[in-house]
Amino acid sequence: MTKTLLIGTTGMLKAAAAHAAARSKKAYLVSRHADDFSFDNDVLDVKLARLNESYENVARFLDAVAVHAPYDLVLSWIRPPADLLRAALDGMIAPDGRLIEVMGSRSILMGKDGEASIAERRAQALSLQPSLRYAQVILGFVIGEDGSTRWLTHDEISSAAITQMDNPVPRLIAGTLEPWDKRPQS
Repeated sequence: MTKTLLIGTTGMLKAAAAHAAARSKKAYLVSRHADDFSFDNDVLDVKLARLNESYENVARFLDAVAVHAPYDLVLSWIRPPADLLRAALDGMIAPDGRLIEVMGSRSILMGKDGEASIAERRAQALSLQPSLRYAQVILGFVIGEDGSTRWLTHDEISSAAITQMDNPVPRLIAGTLEPWDKRPQS
């Protein structure tokens, strides 16, 4: 990989972001507090350009990342709704580049009035862009042997994203989504 864009990767996806940066000549981390971020690894930190932006200000965010496009890899955790932002980022990926979107468990739920889920809408839209390799990570939960449930750990989440970087499939469910009524409530 030559250039990587990392969005929403300073917390639960830090290990996955480090994996991506290690395989990049240059990585661009976009976060509200990007200047405060470090991989705690001098080799990776020197490759990292930090862009202090929030995707809540779409125009400013896009201006900041467009300057460095095209990207060979984009790893993103963007909370919905952000359709305009997502579509604009799609256009900043190099031919044959890869987009890995990490989405929460609710992203697979149908919308109001039977509308397709955000995960399905994204998969359909990106299937129309054959020069872009697209992969999703849908975050689920874990059911213990005793029947208790918990959300995924940061390591489990990053591991799923790394799997999508190294051996991508169209959609990877990290953990489980069923039965839906068993998901953790906090």
